[in-house]
Amino acid sequence: MKQPLKFSLTIICSLALIPGLLILRNQSITTTALSNGYFLLSLVFLIIGAGILVLSSGFFDLFQKQMKQANFLRRKNQPKEFIPYSQIFEKKPIYWLTVGGFLLILSILLLLF
Repeated sequence: MKQPLKFSLTIICSLALIPGLLILRNQSITTTALSNGYFLLSLVFLIIGAGILVLSSGFFDLFQKQMKQANFLRRKNQPKEFIPYSQIFEKKPIYWLTVGGFLLILSILLLLF
């Protein structure tokens, strides 16, 4: 799926999710309730994006390598191939951060009105 299509489908589904949940819970749809819902939803996207950003930067590669070596010395087995986290999480976190940022800005705008 193309990136702009994936991005727009996620935004549309996210925009429809919060009012739908409010209707199912028999609550009134107010700007405060929408703002709270969009803020919590944006946190999910921002946390996932930040986690991918940190892992893809290579920060934890040294820790992972040291734990792998310690485990090898304790078990005396043949070492398995070492694949660092930065290669596993090669995908850019821009998708997660863009969707989360959009929902966060929408939440702040709803607070102003």
